[in-house]
Amino acid sequence: MKKQILAIGAIVLFAFGSTLFVSCNNSEHHDGEHMEHHDGEHAMYQCPMKCEGDKMYEEPGQCPQCGMDLEEVKES
Repeated sequence: MKKQILAIGAIVLFAFGSTLFVSCNNSEHHDGEHMEHHDGEHAMYQCPMKCEGDKMYEEPGQCPQCGMDLEEVKES
């Protein structure tokens, strides 16, 4: 009986953890979303981990250091 309870508990924890992991990844990922710039300026992109300091790129892509997707730098 105790083994069944432990097995069910492990399955529930695994299912909850998997759901949480997948939902967190989906909230961070933006397929095809880009900010529109109406003032004629180009969008600039930067690694969110700042692997290369403040280096910016003119096109979206991946960081050559860590492989993360470059994020658009918001104007302040």
